[in-house]
Order: sequence, then structure tokens, then C-alpha cells
Amino acid sequence: GPFALVVVAGVRRVGALLQHAIGTHLLTRYNGRQQPFQQLEVGLAGYDGLQEGLAVLAEYLSGGLSRSRIRVLAARVVAADQMIRGASFIETFRMLDRNHEFSQRTAYTITMRTYRGGGLSKDALYLRGLVEVLEYLANDGDIDALFVGKIASSHLPMISELRSRKLVTEPALRPHYLDDPAALARLQRVRNGLTVLQLLEPEPKR
Repeated sequence: GPFALVVVAGVRRVGALLQHAIGTHLLTRYNGRQQPFQQLEVGLAGYDGLQEGLAVLAEYLSGGLSRSRIRVLAARVVAADQMIRGASFIETFRMLDRNHEFSQRTAYTITMRTYRGGGLSKDALYLRGLVEVLEYLANDGDIDALFVGKIASSHLPMISELRSRKLVTEPALRPHYLDDPAALARLQRVRNGLTVLQLLEPEPKR
């Protein structure tokens, strides 16, 4: 019944968030620590976008990326744009609540994340990073390169060169969803070329 569907959706979402936080952020920190070049543990300049894009991709590959999640990520971009344009906290909150029909709780949470500490635009990087990762994989990019440590998309050619010279080693750990046939099928769809919105389309029946 409806309750069972809610439980299943909740379990998938929890699994997706674990893959986001542990299967991406913690894993790349650990892998970076194992590298001869240990700056990969704390991150090369501008690594945030690719990290967050990879983490959102992990949510998709593990089967837990929902329309509401993408909608919230898009709203964070809108909120960051509002802040940069000089809108007040309440103006941004009202735009999300009234113009984009978010609940007041969700609108407040998004606005608070953007305006905390005097204003942070980092949340706008999630979707941009996801687009970068999708384009990289659609162009035959090696997914293992994304797990060697905390890097930006601009570093990928350099990482490829350093891996070929054995100055950057192969990732010590890979996320466990890469051993899941369903996740590998989703990864193949990404490699065939998908936009962010196409990630939300029903998966073909196997």
C-alpha cells in the first residue's frame, strides 16, 4: 500500500545520502590520504563542484535520486543568485515560497543555507558539478579517476598524466555501488549521454 511505498522511498533516500556522504566525501578523503601527493586528501583548488557533482551522481547510481531532490538543488542555485543580486533573506524566502511553491519549511531551510555566515554560494555548485561529471562520463571519462582524491574537473587531464606515470596511484577504495548490477546499468545510461533532467526519467525495464 501507500505506507510501504513511503518506507521503500525512505530507505532508498537514506542509502543515497550515505553514498553521498560516505561513498563520495569520506571515500575520496581516505583515498587522497593514501596518495604520494597528499594534497589530494584536503583537496586541490576548486574541488568543491566536482565533489558535490560526484556525490549527487552517487545518489542516482544507488537508486535514490528523486525529483524533489533535484528541485531543491535547483532552488539552491536560485537562492544563491538572489543573494548575489542583493536580495534580502526574506525576499529570497518569499520567492521560493510564493513563486516556486516550496513549503515554508523547505523555503526557509534553503534560504538559511544560502545566507548563513553572511552568505555562501557553494550550494550553487551541486548542479554545475553534476553537469561536469555527466559530460565527463559521456565522453568516455574513467570513473576511477574521480575517486583518487578531492580534485576539480580542470585537474582531470593532469590526474590522467600523473596516473600514467604512477605518481598518482589507483584509488585505494571504490564505492560499493560500483559492484551493483543496477548501478552499473545506470552508469551505462550516463555514459550514453544523459542530462540532469533525464536522470529522473523512468529506467528501462530489464
